[in-house]
Amino acid sequence: MPKTDTSRLIAAFPHLANISGAWGTRECRQRINRLMTDTRGGARGGFPPEHASALVSLLVEHDRDFPAFDDSARWLWWESSRRGLVA
Repeated sequence: MPKTDTSRLIAAFPHLANISGAWGTRECRQRINRLMTDTRGGARGGFPPEHASALVSLLVEHDRDFPAFDDSARWLWWESSRRGLVA
C-alpha cells in the first residue's frame, strides 16, 4: 500500500481507488503514468494541481519502492526519438 495520502484524490476520483490494489506491480506504475500523460490528442483536461501532485507523489514513491518497474528512461528515449530529438 502506498504511504502517500490519496484520500482527497480518491474522494474526487473514486475510480482511482484501484491503484492501491495494484500497488507494487508494473501495471500500477503504468496506470499512474497513463493518468499523467495526454493520450487523447490534447483533449484531456488534466487533474487539478492538488490531485496532480498526489499522482506525482505516488509515481515517485512507487519508483523508489519498486525500481524494477521504472521504465521512464526507456520511455524518454522512445518519445525523444519519435519526435526527432535524437538520432
